[in-house]
Order: sequence, then C-alpha cells, then structure tokens
Amino acid sequence: MPAGDRWRGRNSGPVVRPYAVTGGRTEPADGEVLDLIAVVVATGLPAAPEAGRASPEHRQILALCGQQITVADLAADTALPVGVVRVLIADLTMQGAVAVVRQQPTDQRSEKNVLQEILDGLRAL
Repeated sequence: MPAGDRWRGRNSGPVVRPYAVTGGRTEPADGEVLDLIAVVVATGLPAAPEAGRASPEHRQILALCGQQITVADLAADTALPVGVVRVLIADLTMQGAVAVVRQQPTDQRSEKNVLQEILDGLRAL
C-alpha cells in the first residue's frame, strides 16, 4: 500500500485544509460575522473585475445562492466548515456577487409573552 493511502480512504476525495481554502483567513475581510440563519442570495451581477479568478469553493457557493439559502445550509451543502463558508460569503459580498438578506422580525412579542405562551402550551398537554 502506498504511503498516501494509509491515512485516507479511497472515496474521501481531495484533502484540503480549511485555511488553504480561505488563504489563511479565519474571519471575514469586512469584519461582519454572519449568523447561521443569515439568508444569502446571488445578486445576478458579475463579480468585481479586481476579484481575480474565483476558487472552486466560491463558484460552488455562488451556484447554490441562485435561490435564498442560509449560511448553515451552504455549509452543509458544500461540506465545508461554517467558518470557511462565512469567509467565502464575505468575499462574494464584497465582490457584489451575493447579498445578505436582512430580515426584520415581524412579531414584536415581549419575552414574557413568549414564555407565558410556552407555559400555557405545556399545561394544555
């Protein structure tokens, strides 16, 4: 058995460390860390010319953003760590290729009302 086959399975695919995918960055360049439930969508605009060539991971995320999708779903669909996905989304946002949809809560219930509704629901059981 060759030395390289001892530490990985045949079907595991290529082994690339997360820091190699992000160029060693651990935080988004714009400093804004997205929530797991933040919704991302492609803008339909081409990436900025100064962005250079997009990595396969950037292209994969951009393809998945054709419809609104959460950061957590992007991480699951790409099989990349959430931290890596956040950095790549920030890159695409700065290039203008994707946008983060800001959703305001539609219901302004107080915390006390929510807790009371939970208690009422439990009592009803």
